[in-house]
Amino acid sequence: MLGSTHGTLTTDSRRARAIACGEHPAQVVHGRPAEAGDLDVSGRPLYADVPDLDRLFRPESVAVVGASDTEGRPNTGITRQLLAWSERVGARLHPVHPTRESVFGIPCVPSVADLPEQVDLAALLLSDPLPVIGELAEAKVKFAVAFASGFAETGAEGAAAQERLAAAVARAGGLRLLGPNTNLNAFERFRDDLDGPAIALITQSGHQGRPVFSLQELGIRLSHWAPTGNEADLETADFISYFAERPEVGAIAAYVEGLKDGRAFLLAADRAARRGVPVVAVKVGRTETGARTAASHTGKLTGADAVVDAAMRQYGVIRVDGLDELQDTATLLARARRPRATGAADPRPEGVVVYSISGGTGAHFADLATEAGLPLPTLSGAKQAELHQWIPDYLSVANPVDNGGHPVGDWRGPRILDAILDDPAVGVLICPITGPFPPMSDKLAQDLVAAAERTDKLVCVVWGSPVGTEAAYRETLLGSSRVATFRTFANCITAVRAHLDHTRFTGAYRSPFD
Repeated sequence: MLGSTHGTLTTDSRRARAIACGEHPAQVVHGRPAEAGDLDVSGRPLYADVPDLDRLFRPESVAVVGASDTEGRPNTGITRQLLAWSERVGARLHPVHPTRESVFGIPCVPSVADLPEQVDLAALLLSDPLPVIGELAEAKVKFAVAFASGFAETGAEGAAAQERLAAAVARAGGLRLLGPNTNLNAFERFRDDLDGPAIALITQSGHQGRPVFSLQELGIRLSHWAPTGNEADLETADFISYFAERPEVGAIAAYVEGLKDGRAFLLAADRAARRGVPVVAVKVGRTETGARTAASHTGKLTGADAVVDAAMRQYGVIRVDGLDELQDTATLLARARRPRATGAADPRPEGVVVYSISGGTGAHFADLATEAGLPLPTLSGAKQAELHQWIPDYLSVANPVDNGGHPVGDWRGPRILDAILDDPAVGVLICPITGPFPPMSDKLAQDLVAAAERTDKLVCVVWGSPVGTEAAYRETLLGSSRVATFRTFANCITAVRAHLDHTRFTGAYRSPFD
């Protein structure tokens, strides 16, 4: 197992937190006293601590410290958004300000100590949140969010201020802190009219999560967004562990600049691997320029990239380079049937079949897929003979399967799809549609969605039209929570390869912590 002895894999923040609370760092695991089987020979936990973050994302009561309704001030915009968000999630909001009687018509209290009830979440609209940490602890507030910047991302002085903030939170006992240098991403409007497994999003840079969050407009469900910022307390590993336990989460997507606590990250990735929940990540810092920029953004040291890359591979974290790959790969993995976890061999087939109305399209995609290492098996003679019941004999159906176009327009289309998906060697069907050609492409899209509902195998479509407003794409394909739809060959191939790799990984995974 890769140890935590290199680059950013040296810090153990949970030990520091325990020590700050006057405890031995190995005394508590999962909120209970640690037992011998929970610890390694050095006294460190063998399992990820899973924080209860329910009241962070769905609080019953919220305090806004530094609330404002004076137009033109930054705090006013934040207060307004928090008020709207609280109304959506059904939380009671309490403005806190020493000189205001009310904010947006809501009675205001002068300090945290004057709150009329114990609150779950405190939003700190303060340039320096440190002075109120003690008050929050006294009031037994469960979570605080610090938006202020000027900490580790600014250099040595800011790093020292962040250490003081982290130590104060640790001493506060039950209080957990998101930030500092975070934003309002956790309090966005999440659509509640979408079905299927959801993507949970973690970002150390809020803006980098925007493309993934926008997937909701394409019918893809998101359940949470955790903008971790500088991670003085709560960190990426905490959210991976929490999301891996959420039944609605089909995949976790992350933008990572640096790992605060290497062992905590490995333990969280181990928990996700045990549960069969895929984690897809963009990790910056491959180059000296990227590493330097990350340090000035959130104060993260990116560490030796080769070490981080190896650690991610060992624990099944799927590393991608672009945000477009992040959104497409996470979407496919969320929608694919989850692989069997905990070391059991997964019997599902890996064969990929390319099915197209155009021989040229099929050949082009097959070239790219084969070069990328996707397994494209030749269909058996019996299967080819079955397909030639509906497809002219002069067309090749060995794989790729070329139907020539006309069969998709009538009753033959569904039978061809079912015959392919019934093949025991086939695990994935990919249909590249390079451009709309209604009614042919419309009928094909409808048949693909219907076929995906009849099978537990993966059905993928590449809709190559640059327009993206066609009804077959916007309404039929994107309206299905079973079909994974892409706009480029490359992203489809990357995502399918990640799916097959993750299935093999999870089926054979043996935790090094056992």
